[in-house]
Amino acid sequence: MSDFSGGPPSDFAPALPQGFDRWTRRPVRYLPVVLNGQLMGYLWASVGGNAAGYLRHVAVDDDNLTCPGFWNDRLDQQYRQGLSAEVALRQWAGVPEDPRCGGVPPHAQELEASTKQELWSVLNPTATPMDPGPWIQDGEFPSGTPEDRSKGWSAPVSVTPATYASNTAAEVRYYPVTKSGQLLGFLWAAAGEQSAEYLPLASAGPAGTAAAGLWNIRLSDAFSQGIPALEAIRRFRRYPPDMLAGVIGTEAHEQSAASLSDLESIAGQG
Repeated sequence: MSDFSGGPPSDFAPALPQGFDRWTRRPVRYLPVVLNGQLMGYLWASVGGNAAGYLRHVAVDDDNLTCPGFWNDRLDQQYRQGLSAEVALRQWAGVPEDPRCGGVPPHAQELEASTKQELWSVLNPTATPMDPGPWIQDGEFPSGTPEDRSKGWSAPVSVTPATYASNTAAEVRYYPVTKSGQLLGFLWAAAGEQSAEYLPLASAGPAGTAAAGLWNIRLSDAFSQGIPALEAIRRFRRYPPDMLAGVIGTEAHEQSAASLSDLESIAGQG
């Protein structure tokens, strides 16, 4: 019998999660996964949260399906047994190695990284940096506002995440952002200052404006990690194409403008 009357039938009830979240903004604890003495990747779990997963060592394992699926399935089985993310992580220390995907050594040292993205960069320093992930993580928006309104919020609260300054009097360096050969706008950073932003090309219309969302999230994420503005946009050259935000093409070169107003004129925004 239902615990309530007048509600929707059980067939329409929201599906319960079957495993740990794969994204978190919290610090992560992690353990090495090795095979025959070679580092295959890391198992990680959010500190005090509900996220856990596996990150592969790209230089050793170029298969993005087999071992991530293997380890994530193992972790999710423990989720269904009621284990927390951190406890699930530690359960695998000393379990015999899988012949394809390895295992966690019995006396492996548990370490901590400030973010999942940082852990990826440590493990794969020459690979494409990891995106910030979905807008909602750990049940919260980037501002810390809970997604669940029952936790004291009567309405959504919009807070602009901290990011680089959007104005500068200094020289600016910039890269063109394109999608399927169309110029959408420019990603710029001030030389020697913590100023950076995405500037849409006026003639690109809605496509140029739509690209701003993801680029500005990426900038905010880099800012929160303390990355200098110019270094941040240079890192973005390695990001893969996005269906809305486009990409900084591999053939794109860093360019300079004497001022932000000069770049705005180039973009048709002046």
